[in-house]
Parts: sequence; C-alpha cells; structure tokens
Amino acid sequence: MTKRILHVVTNVAHYDDPSRPTGLWLSELTHAWDTFAVEGFEQSLVSPLGGHVPLEPRALRWPLLDRSAKAW
Repeated sequence: MTKRILHVVTNVAHYDDPSRPTGLWLSELTHAWDTFAVEGFEQSLVSPLGGHVPLEPRALRWPLLDRSAKAW
C-alpha cells in the first residue's frame, strides 16, 4: 500500500487589516515535505480555495528562510 500525505495550506493573504500580510510559513511545509520524501511518502499539496497560496513575508527572510525553503 502506498503511503500518502495530503498537505493542506492556506489561501489567506492578510489578517482583517489588509496592511498586515500573512500566508504560508514556507519552511514549515518544506521541512515536513523533505522528511516525508525521505521516508517514501507520496505527497500532494492543496489549498481550500485552490489556486494562489500566499507566502508569509516574515518567513522569507533570514534566519527563517533556510536551505530547505530556498530550494523551493
């Protein structure tokens, strides 16, 4: 039997105040993805609304943007 993982990520681009952006913390996904890939899991990535998945701007800077996240 194939081992499968479904990663569900956000479509939310900002909090109630549009000047406060948010989104997916990329390294949270990439670290999990890398770990499961090594273990041989088949993985899929989806979002509740489909389409665009915004990235959390704070997560795209050092030290949060690490090797795993940069590879994506």
